[in-house]
Amino acid sequence: HARCAVKPMKKTVLFIAVLLFGLATSVGAATITFNLNTEFSVGTPPAGTAPWVTATFVDTTTDTVRLTLSTSNLVGTEYVRGWYFNLDPVFNPVSLVAGFVFVDTAAIDGHSVSFGTDAFKADGDGYFDIRFNFPTSGNRFTSGETLIYEFTLAGLTVSSFDFGSVLGGGNGTWKSAAHVQGIGTGGDYSGWIGPGGGN
Repeated sequence: HARCAVKPMKKTVLFIAVLLFGLATSVGAATITFNLNTEFSVGTPPAGTAPWVTATFVDTTTDTVRLTLSTSNLVGTEYVRGWYFNLDPVFNPVSLVAGFVFVDTAAIDGHSVSFGTDAFKADGDGYFDIRFNFPTSGNRFTSGETLIYEFTLAGLTVSSFDFGSVLGGGNGTWKSAAHVQGIGTGGDYSGWIGPGGGN
């Protein structure tokens, strides 16, 4: 009887160990965050506390990366018109499979995502591979909102997005860029922002 009593305990301990290992793997998933805190176009910086917007990439499952876009520090009438990212040159951006996960308002229904190798120029600066396009009227991607996407492609990890734009003049290369409009009391100004130091 003693041996019979021990076996279920061993199974329980093994189950808990596997469960904890699974949680640890999830918690320890690779992450890269771009804090967009620098206005680089000689435009007008957003009025809130920098970083005004953040982009976080997280490895979820094999070949799948989740991207969370947050506008937590925009204020007033400020909103994001376009948001740009790069991809490791070994991949073709057009091959990315993009899956919409979550958005705060059905609002941003008018948004879209475009892909192309060095196809999108941010202000007078670098060329990017991925561009999120957001509405300029109606339900905009404005202060305190979140948009989440997942990208899938064989071999894809968070490090696949940790690349600078291709030089196109202006102020160097950037790992991400966003065009913020609606800045100022009357919402008449705009600025291009990126992670400090051009990274």
